[in-house]
Amino acid sequence: MNLLGFRYFLEVARTLNFSEASRYLHVSQPGLSQQISSLEKELGFKLLKRTTRRVTLTDEGAFLYENLKPSFNKIENTIEEIATLKKVPQAIIHISTVPSAANLWLPSLVKRIGETNADAELYLDETTSKVAIQSIKKQKSHIAFVRMSPESSELDQENLSTYELSQHPLMAVVSKDHRFANDDILDLKQLKDESFIHYHPKNSPELYYLLERACLQAGFVPNTICSGPEIMTIGTLISHGLGVTLMPEDMVQLLRNESVKSVRLSDQALMSSITMIWEDTPYTPQVTREVVTIAKYEFSSITSQYL
Repeated sequence: MNLLGFRYFLEVARTLNFSEASRYLHVSQPGLSQQISSLEKELGFKLLKRTTRRVTLTDEGAFLYENLKPSFNKIENTIEEIATLKKVPQAIIHISTVPSAANLWLPSLVKRIGETNADAELYLDETTSKVAIQSIKKQKSHIAFVRMSPESSELDQENLSTYELSQHPLMAVVSKDHRFANDDILDLKQLKDESFIHYHPKNSPELYYLLERACLQAGFVPNTICSGPEIMTIGTLISHGLGVTLMPEDMVQLLRNESVKSVRLSDQALMSSITMIWEDTPYTPQVTREVVTIAKYEFSSITSQYL
């Protein structure tokens, strides 16, 4: 067996199309088909089901694809880094994070990494929890700071380790001219007739389910007028009196909009947590372990304020 045969199989499995895979790999379609057939013969089982109309994976093929893909991603990322830098990379650290965690946790961590490893090259990717988790699973980031909720299932993978940093209650966010803007505390039921600016169920599933579950527990389904905008856009829409929303307290701190007010909710037990995640396997890069150790040391005295 050779790595080339497995690489060809991965591309066919990804596209489920021999023509598309052969164009991407710059090989002839007959040559590609022969490589796959040879690989299947050596393995002793079929990887693909092929008809004149479609290509699908067998159970064995699907298993092999899911388990080989991360290893080949790591190989390709390593080669790309070396080719780009023209040298062996030393202490290149990739961190993915949601915006609120970037604001709350990253400054002290970046400072500590600089103090312990002056030669470290740090790349920060501010994104959504969903993208950050996928970045860890695909070994594109060493650690990630993500938002989790009671419904979160993205971390259901044995190779991922977690370290919860903080928990934040949900707050109502309204315009400064709203009738509840000056209240100290609010019963969520009082917002049942309001128009809600919601979160995208695919891009921000944790926030989406938090808002949904909170409203359902209060006895109503939120009347959604729009969903999916970024946090600053949400603040702008609310400031113009176009709706209300629910937002974790740490996200509220990012709004910095004088035309928006946040009000605490009574009888609200749902919490949104910020969690640090990383891949933990025998092949986990040493730089990942070092950054995790630095982060735990740096945050150990701070997390008690939020948990």
